[in-house]
Amino acid sequence: MHNPNISFRTSLGKIGSMTLLSVFFTSFLLLTCKAPARRPNEVKPPNLRIGILEQRQDIEFKIDGPVSFRGKNGDFAIRGAQGKRWRVEAVDSKPARIKYRLAVGNTKDRIKAEDIVRFLDNKGLRVRIVKYDRPSSLSIRYTEDAVYQVVLNKEFETEKDAKVYQIAIQEKTGSEIIEVPVGKAEGTLRFTNLDSKYSFDSKEPVKLTANQVEILDVDVGSGFHWEKSEHRKYGRTLEFLVDTHGLITVVNELPLEEYLKGVVPSEMPVSFPLEALKAQAIAARVEAISKTGLRHPLETFDLCDDVHCQVFSGNSNQAKSSERAVESTRGIFMVYHNKIVEAFYAGLCGGHTENNENVWLMDAKPYLRGILDSGGRNAKRLSSSLQNSRTVRKWIDSGPDVFCNTVRRDAPKALNYSKKYFRWKVAYKRIELQEIIREKTGEDFGQLVDLIPISRGVSGRVKELEVVGTKKRFTISRELPIRQALARKTLFSSCFYVEKSNVSRELASNFVLKGAGWGHGVGMCQIGAAVMAHSGRKFDDILTHYYRGVILEVLYN
Repeated sequence: MHNPNISFRTSLGKIGSMTLLSVFFTSFLLLTCKAPARRPNEVKPPNLRIGILEQRQDIEFKIDGPVSFRGKNGDFAIRGAQGKRWRVEAVDSKPARIKYRLAVGNTKDRIKAEDIVRFLDNKGLRVRIVKYDRPSSLSIRYTEDAVYQVVLNKEFETEKDAKVYQIAIQEKTGSEIIEVPVGKAEGTLRFTNLDSKYSFDSKEPVKLTANQVEILDVDVGSGFHWEKSEHRKYGRTLEFLVDTHGLITVVNELPLEEYLKGVVPSEMPVSFPLEALKAQAIAARVEAISKTGLRHPLETFDLCDDVHCQVFSGNSNQAKSSERAVESTRGIFMVYHNKIVEAFYAGLCGGHTENNENVWLMDAKPYLRGILDSGGRNAKRLSSSLQNSRTVRKWIDSGPDVFCNTVRRDAPKALNYSKKYFRWKVAYKRIELQEIIREKTGEDFGQLVDLIPISRGVSGRVKELEVVGTKKRFTISRELPIRQALARKTLFSSCFYVEKSNVSRELASNFVLKGAGWGHGVGMCQIGAAVMAHSGRKFDDILTHYYRGVILEVLYN
């Protein structure tokens, strides 16, 4: 049922529960009486730059219809039809000199960045704050002007050196290796039409405009179990440029609302109920704005096209249902205390979502608290007891009656694929598992003796995992590094317990990990959202279930 306590706001403030049409009409009437206020329909969706390919020596693509290639100054290199099949390659290129940093946190709040500095200083790590201005195209209300990245003072000449130090400090903090170009790369882009054999060269970035461009062999899902390569179609404008490695990067330029039409069907099956797709559209819109300038401050694009930001597949997977979800929620954002929120979401929470600070090094967000995914009366009791490993074992084995439990409930066929993620197990021979851990962490710990969860979040997800070996013991911190260390690709979730068998002289022959959920578990549970929508809940009910205390506000229309 629709929640009568949920309200929408225009840029002037709270209006009350109403249909979207009446929101737009009322906002117009109110705003005409308040000259200083800016009307939502005077604000346009920002244009975004999406990195769709990086560090490629050559790329093949196909073009439908007329095409134009423009240089940096807008001059035409080619205009008109020249044949469908093209190749671009980097020739005579020279990479820029690159230094490497370890980034331990990004935030749009200077005070929070200083808190991270103090926190790490107490752990003996010397760090500093680097400020980056966010794109000027973000003209929407409630957006911050800058990003503050906390990095270690130490810089490295090679990525290998950075990786060694990253491993050395992993018990104190997780980190991400950042490339910092020193100087500028050089190179020439050579475009060749494979039908006519016509070619041209450019030492500057080239923008291609066509009705549709199909790029061949785009890498998808790197490092995860769905990793593959596929052809993808894109519209609007593509920019080809020589990147800092002397290779080719391709950027898709398009308005936010068009971008969302390529995100929603990539992040959620289009067969899901419409209200779930609407919730996904709003969450994706919010994430696009909150992450712009935050995830890739040193790159030539705002967002990447993979799970690091959001999965974007261009025009390839678009469908009427997902387009309708985007169009019917146009301009709607989630706001908390006059700031656009960070709307993390994950595939399947396993029955309980997670606090954001337990997954990433960032301040706790009041609207990203871990909750029982059912609204039941026992939510408070479970949220504390799931930090106990014994309770987690019972929780995983019991398969509780929660929204995302598609095993027990009468769920639509579109959700059948999710059953394998709600509760799962992975079996290893000890020799195989210790090889994986050694390869992923770089630690020489000898033979694997045990895996001991030291601390868990409110959802039961492991925050710190002690690896016990015959030579040494060490700790892996944070949800994603733990998942990466325990699988060839990435473990479904860090909510698991460990069983050993055939133990002789402290060494087990077999390890079995039994777990719950798929993904980090913060924010909206996508399968839970689909089940809520299937039972008749509206998108605002879904969003305010997973993001507590937010207000839905129309910032443009």
